Amino acid sequence: MNTDNIIDDENAKNIKRKPYYIYDLEQINWMLEQNCMPLEVGRGAKGEVYLIFPRTFEMESIVHKWKLKKWRLAKSLNN
Repeated sequence: MNTDNIIDDENAKNIKRKPYYIYDLEQINWMLEQNCMPLEVGRGAKGEVYLIFPRTFEMESIVHKWKLKKWRLAKSLNN
């Protein structure tokens, strides 16, 4: 199983995390617009396309922004 090492300079911790496997094409496009470089492109068991992104602190921040964006959109549609 592939894992990336994340080194937190602030706390000097070494954390092992699996990379992000992103299947949502809307999220993939948004991440590419944020200048995120994928490690690999592949196909899932059902033929769906996915991109693998490294799991770094910068990437964690970008994925968090995506989740907030989707949460805000869902919240605005429900109100």
